[in-house]
Amino acid sequence: MQQLKEIVDTLRNKGFRITPQRTAIVDYLLKTEDHPSAELIHRVVKKRYPMVSLSTIYKTLDLLKEKRLVNEIEVDGEARFDAHTDEHINLVCINCGKIEDVDEELLKDIQNKAAKKSKYLILKSSFELLGYCSNCKSKKFQK
Repeated sequence: MQQLKEIVDTLRNKGFRITPQRTAIVDYLLKTEDHPSAELIHRVVKKRYPMVSLSTIYKTLDLLKEKRLVNEIEVDGEARFDAHTDEHINLVCINCGKIEDVDEELLKDIQNKAAKKSKYLILKSSFELLGYCSNCKSKKFQK
């Protein structure tokens, strides 16, 4: 998993300004296990930096996506963000929208087999499993 200093150094070395607001956005993404929307990130960062705009949040997220420092996941038409950029599975609840990360060693094997079979040069993969989280499952399937 990436560290705050590593991401800040990457951005600084590529010539981008490192503002307290940008640092707060990255820090929040690294510390949360949720996959927050830009609006949620805005609400959290605004508590510490009341003048931060939603536009700043979006611009920072776009920069982080462009530099492959965060991943974007779409759930019910809403963009959600994840600083866990290593290969992993996203479990997405189709009821409440909760997203959980699962590290799985077999993903590299699947990726290698797909590349060999298709003759693709695979640069990045995204793997999502849709279903019901434990909370929604117990509510939905109770009798």
